[in-house]
Parts: sequence; C-alpha cells; structure tokens
Amino acid sequence: MADLTEKLKANLLIALERVEHSILKTKLKVKDASQAFDPINIMPYHGFGNPNYVFVKGRVLEDEKVKQPHKGDGILHHLKDTYKRYESDEIPGIKIKASFAGQEVETETDEEGYFTIEFKSDTPIDFSTAGNKVKLQLLGHKTDKDRLEAEANVFAPGKDVEFGIISDIDDTVLVSDIKHFLGRLKLMLMKNAVERSPFPGVAGLLRALCKGSDAKGNNPLFFVSGSEWNLYDLLISFFRSHDIPEGPLLLRDKGIGQGSLKKHLIAYKLDQIRHILNTFPDLKFICIGDSGEHDPEIYEKVVQEFPGRILGIYIRDVSAEERDKEVKSIAARLKKQHVEMVLAEETLSVAKHAAKMGWINQNQLEDVRKACEADKQAKQTD
Repeated sequence: MADLTEKLKANLLIALERVEHSILKTKLKVKDASQAFDPINIMPYHGFGNPNYVFVKGRVLEDEKVKQPHKGDGILHHLKDTYKRYESDEIPGIKIKASFAGQEVETETDEEGYFTIEFKSDTPIDFSTAGNKVKLQLLGHKTDKDRLEAEANVFAPGKDVEFGIISDIDDTVLVSDIKHFLGRLKLMLMKNAVERSPFPGVAGLLRALCKGSDAKGNNPLFFVSGSEWNLYDLLISFFRSHDIPEGPLLLRDKGIGQGSLKKHLIAYKLDQIRHILNTFPDLKFICIGDSGEHDPEIYEKVVQEFPGRILGIYIRDVSAEERDKEVKSIAARLKKQHVEMVLAEETLSVAKHAAKMGWINQNQLEDVRKACEADKQAKQTD
C-alpha cells in the first residue's frame, strides 16, 4: 500500500511538472512577443574543483527582487518572498560564456534555466594565480536592464587539508521537521532564513571539522541536500546569519523525473556524492546526516562503492525508536567494514567522538561545548 501511495504521488508530481512546463512555454512566447520580460540575471551557485577540473552550476532567471531577510520582517513579507522563490521565471535556451584560467567555455540553459560548466585542463591549474572566481557572461538579452555578467566562486582545497566533510542540511544542520509535512510547511512559511534555527552547536562543530586537528586547516565542506535550488539564496543567508561555514551546495530541481520520489532523492544524492569523491580521489571524508530520511542507507552505499574513503559517519537522531533500530543495524554492518556510524541526538556527543578520533582537538571540543550552551540559551529567549 505504501509503495502504491508513493507511486501515485510520483505520477501526480510528474503530471503537474508537465503542466508547469507547458504553461512556462506559453508564458515565454507571450513575453517574447510583447517584450514584457523583467530584467534577467545570472544566479551562480558555488562551484568546486581540483587542479585539472572545475565544475560550476547556475541558473538564468528574471529578477524577482527577493530581498535579504532580516529579523522582524513580518510573516507577509516572508510569504511574499517565498512565493517569488517558487514562482521564479527561468530563461531557457540562452547562451552563456564562462571564463577561467585562460579558458573559455560556452553553454546554453536547459528548459528550467539551469546551466552547467566544466573546465578540464591537462596542465594543472594554479589557483593562487588563477584565483577562485569564474566569470560568467550572457550572450543574449531580453531587456536593456539585464545584468549580463556575474562571478561564481570556486572551492578548491589547498595544501592544509586532512579530510573533507559532506553534510545534509534539513534536520541535520537546519531544524526542518522534514518527516512531518505540516510541521515543515509551518517552519518554511512562518520564518525566514535569519529566524530559522540551527541545531545547537552544529555551527561550532562544522567550524571545528573544517579547521581540523591543528585548528589551522582548510578542510572543504560540501552540502548535499534534497532541498530545491529555489531555496539557494535562503540557505546562504541562513549559513551566514548563524556563522556556519560555507561550501558548495548541491541541491535539486523541484521536478522529479520518472519513478518514485524516494528513489529519485536517493539516486540524486548518491550521484552528487559520487561527483565529489571522484573530483577529489585522494581525499577521505566524514559524512553527516540524519535518521529521518535516507542518509544512513545512502552513506552505507557510498562506503561500499568507495572502500577506504569514508573516515566516519554521524547521524543525528530525529526519528522514532523503530527507525533507530534500522539505523543501528546499518551501523553494525558498517562496523564490519571498519567504518563507524555514530547515532546521536545532540551535537556535543558527535564532537566528543570527533575529538577521540583526533579529527578535532580538545580546545575545539570546548568551543563546541560553549557553542551548544549559547545556542540553547538563544533558542530559549526567542
């Protein structure tokens, strides 16, 4: 019965997606004919790369004039911006030129307005000389006020790297109540990025892991999430307002394609993690997720596909006892492969384990402890 319900839900979403695409095509034809476009601009997402490969993704959209969130904006202001994010008017079929490290690449946006850029070089790229910004230029326009240029930041690990970190977002870093639709909807509609709550101490933990055991490193952090790209600017604002280290975000299109939503999300996240591990073949990783969705199963699959590449796995316990049994069963299987999966309700337990493993030091552990206490006090006063 559950599989049937999932299939019906997926088929309904696919049908709605087709209707949306049809409406968008008609809308674009009308706008082209009447020259009624709002100014368009490039929205670049954080890219990443190694000395021989650089990856950048982005989108071309009409400017919806979504403003940076502030405390006290009010519910109506937030609802208006939320609507703008999901009602975004993408620009398909427009050409873009990207320039980086002496190379130029041209591409075209897909039907959802997305574009992907890849630079490949036989000669190692010197990021200290080339910098970490890819220049993007629209080769077409819709209005005289279009913003034709933008820059995408590229994260490229330097020399002082011990390991990488791959983290989920919803119910791992950001309190989302993702297993309960009404609870998640209430949080999304009633609170903006500044007002949303991180789990106590999680920002301190991620900062400690990024700095590494000597507190001087520059360990790269990647966020792989089932959240939609429409929420990209909201998530960046959330990270910055809560002092959470930034890194490349690998989100998803709101369309699901064929098959069930669950299978699609698992396959999508696996593909993004494979992309990261293949881009940095000499780097080992710590994976962070939660028990509410499918992170334990996804990370188990990653361990199987990339033996010796995963140092450890942290799963935030946000689910019922029955689900905990499933996660502990996965942890037992992983232990036989010499990978420890830690199931924990709060951040400090994770930090203690990381200190025991030598991934962070005792001073950092104390910093995480203080961050946990400060975040709990701040939450009580909200």
